[in-house]
Amino acid sequence: MESVLYDQLWRSTWGDLQHYGPVHRHLLRRLVETVSTLSVRTILDVGCGSGEHLAALAGRGAYELTGADVSPAALELARRKVPSAHFNLLNIERECLPETFDLVMSLQVVEHLADDVAALRHMGRMARSYVLVSTLRGHMRSSERAIGHLRNYSTDELRRKVERAGLKVLTITGWGFPWYSPIYRTLSEWLPGGPPTGPMGPLSRAVAGMLYYFYWLNWPGRGDVVTVLARPRR
Repeated sequence: MESVLYDQLWRSTWGDLQHYGPVHRHLLRRLVETVSTLSVRTILDVGCGSGEHLAALAGRGAYELTGADVSPAALELARRKVPSAHFNLLNIERECLPETFDLVMSLQVVEHLADDVAALRHMGRMARSYVLVSTLRGHMRSSERAIGHLRNYSTDELRRKVERAGLKVLTITGWGFPWYSPIYRTLSEWLPGGPPTGPMGPLSRAVAGMLYYFYWLNWPGRGDVVTVLARPRR
């Protein structure tokens, strides 16, 4: 991963989408729901970005939170958003933090990593109880390549890689079918410039808000936004 590239993306492209984007809002909702079912106290977010995931969990008041990212620009944003959390500069493909956590999570990160198995292995080494990973499966669109996706997964490929990293898969669930994936993911490629990026004005925020509520109509448990819950094998 090139930290300079991700610094630029966090400064110019991703910030508003993480906060207002309907898919990210549903990811946050599902994250909080999932974590609330687990007996965990300490949580590490690998690829924490601007801190939206940590902020959502901080609102519960039940967790000791840590974030790690390869981008100093992202960590600067995250520190301002969640001042109570701890933060570390980390290249997950190459290294681990020295401490361990009840839960290590990573949302929409592994598809950007050249050595995703090494990254998953490092996550497992830092996890005492659980590893939670969310990514994309299915056909990769050109807009996804443009923001650094190296691959989208099939369910079988994702399971194999998680297991190669020394983790035992507990559940694999999807989200987004059919209104986000494949309908919106496909149609948005036809927009001038592809799917919206960068700062969002009032109109864009209003459209994003409508899509958020519309996406409640997606079929439960199906879709290309896929989440894996696993345990480290000891």
